[in-house]
Amino acid sequence: MNTVLLDELVASVGKQNLRVLNVMVRQNGELIARHDFEEEQPHLLYSASKTFTSMAVGIAVHEGYFRLNDLVVDFFPDYLHTCTGDTEFLKRITIHDLLCMAAGHAECPVNKADWRSGQKWDIAELFFEEPVVFEPGTHFTYDNSATYMLSRIISSATGTNLDDYLYEKIFHPLDIPKPDWDRCPLGFPQGFSGLHLTAEYLSRFGQLLLNKGAWNGQQLIPSGYVEQATSVQIKTDDFTPDFATADYHQGYGYQLWMNSYPNSYRLDGLYGQYVIVLPEKNAVVTYVSDEPDNMTGIIELTWNTLVDKL
Repeated sequence: MNTVLLDELVASVGKQNLRVLNVMVRQNGELIARHDFEEEQPHLLYSASKTFTSMAVGIAVHEGYFRLNDLVVDFFPDYLHTCTGDTEFLKRITIHDLLCMAAGHAECPVNKADWRSGQKWDIAELFFEEPVVFEPGTHFTYDNSATYMLSRIISSATGTNLDDYLYEKIFHPLDIPKPDWDRCPLGFPQGFSGLHLTAEYLSRFGQLLLNKGAWNGQQLIPSGYVEQATSVQIKTDDFTPDFATADYHQGYGYQLWMNSYPNSYRLDGLYGQYVIVLPEKNAVVTYVSDEPDNMTGIIELTWNTLVDKL
């Protein structure tokens, strides 16, 4: 272990009063540095969960369950009656469009859901009820319902829920015990959030992506899919929430963000859950955090205190 690599980062966390819980650095396939501000334990990954859903899709495509250009409506024939208005765009949404947040909604319908305990609402219904105002594939809208639909498609096509499918295909080969995954009111894994992992297990998944889907001589995820997922599939220039820094304007892949640092990408979850993959450094930097006010400051720790040391 490199005992001084993270000294500047740790000092910067303290100076900025950032609520980082755990940070880990892998390089050349090895865990080379870590700092635990608090004891490591399984933590809700929020939207970093999305990337796991994406990789399940890539595996299922490789196994012949469906194709990226398959139409979403074909998996949900009973839902079209919930649609209001013109359905021309809706009928053209593909799995590719879900993966790159380009279904055509102007806003995320999950934000309108009643999250009070005991409510039996259906996110798929919300997806189909939301007007599709942009031609699918042309406009980026950060849309949790799109990722949820991928979870439902995995269940429908494979006969196995997302969490069980990923345990067989990824978690078990990575020696990760089956993790908890929060479910929607209908009992399906949320897909867009809800996965709980420790920082170390999360960093293994980052290493798997850096390896283009290979682990201990096994190709767990098709390398071609990982390359697609970690490349720009759609521009994000007009993604303009208050927190959006340059790291949110470099484009989006398949449930992954591109970084301002050249040729790098990340998993990205609320309150500072990040896996920053740096292929040119053959490195993966993983953060588990609980930072309510300045989560993008955690991404910037990498650029300001660490990347030049790797």
